[in-house]
Amino acid sequence: IGDLALEAIAAIHSVQGIDFTVLVADDNGSGKLVKWYELNGYELAPKLQDLLGSPDGKYGASMIRPSSVRGNIFADCQIQWW
Repeated sequence: IGDLALEAIAAIHSVQGIDFTVLVADDNGSGKLVKWYELNGYELAPKLQDLLGSPDGKYGASMIRPSSVRGNIFADCQIQWW
C-alpha cells in the first residue's frame, strides 16, 4: 500500500508541477519507517522539523525528496485510473 501511495503522490505532483514532497514520518522509534522512506529516495530534513510541527522529533522525523516529474508517470503507475 505504501508503494501505491508514493505512486499516487508522484502522479499528483507531476500534474501540478510540484518540486518536492515533504512529510513527517511518524516512526514508533524503531527506525523502520524512516529507513523505508530513505529507500524510496527521501532524506531527513532537520531544518524543517520545527516548521512541520514536530519539535525535537516528538511526532516523527521530517523528510524531503525531489518530486519525480515524468511525462509517462501515468503509464508507469500501477494505480488504475478511470
